[in-house]
Amino acid sequence: MTPGNRRLSRPPDEFDSSGGGQRQPPSGVPAPPPAVPRWLAALRTVAGVALVIATSVGVAWVARRHIMTSPRFAITAVDVSGNEHRSADAIVAESGLAVGANVFLADIDAVQAKIAADPWIAGVTVARRLPGTILVHVTERRAAALVALGDTFLTTAEGEPFKKLEPDDPPEDIADLPLVTGLRPESLTDDHDGTTRTIRRAIDLAAEFGRSPLARRGQLEEVHVEADGSYALVVGKSAMQIVLGAPPFRRKLDQAARVVAELDRRGAKADAIMVDNDTRPDRVVVRMR
Repeated sequence: MTPGNRRLSRPPDEFDSSGGGQRQPPSGVPAPPPAVPRWLAALRTVAGVALVIATSVGVAWVARRHIMTSPRFAITAVDVSGNEHRSADAIVAESGLAVGANVFLADIDAVQAKIAADPWIAGVTVARRLPGTILVHVTERRAAALVALGDTFLTTAEGEPFKKLEPDDPPEDIADLPLVTGLRPESLTDDHDGTTRTIRRAIDLAAEFGRSPLARRGQLEEVHVEADGSYALVVGKSAMQIVLGAPPFRRKLDQAARVVAELDRRGAKADAIMVDNDTRPDRVVVRMR
């Protein structure tokens, strides 16, 4: 055969001399590494994951230790807002927060609970502002009346008693509040909703008196509630009574104002003016001094 037609030959496959007939790798080619058992591969994977977790935990522990002990995160200020009756110092004292303590160790829920226990506080929110400030915002209750229920209590405009009157309560907070009398001490327990409605009506009556001409005659000293739900006012230093009976009160207050004006014109003094006759609304009874 010519060189151009010469067939290229390849070396024959090598066989195991043992006669098994299995093909052997060509000479000069390295044998592939033996297969890794599955259990060993799984063990290696688990070991790797464990190492990663251990490293992460260690880093987290170091980071946590840093922020819990670093002076950078010490409480430097407690900012109080929304307060009028309660001073910022009093609210901070109630909170249990201490300047210099770690800001992350402050138990926000516990701080809120402590401040909310103050009867003047209707609502409170507490938050951190890093690196070292605690923000406290309070919503205070507003007293609208004093109510005699055995002891004397401050009540909201909704008629809800919220605090016993104490000697250290600021005088400016109670000086112009109407006093509601005539209620039984146990009435709140026996009929809470009915009692708060009665107090609320007494507060509304006091406000209506303040808009009437009678307010120029003297300061309202007391709103008295009878057991049957009728109302009477005690006005001025002379403690003149104006017996109104049941609501509505606007017409009765105007009627009483006309009577007082006529008595003043005559130079007479009344001990009581009764405009509570709903059957004969035009009839007024005056008890003179």
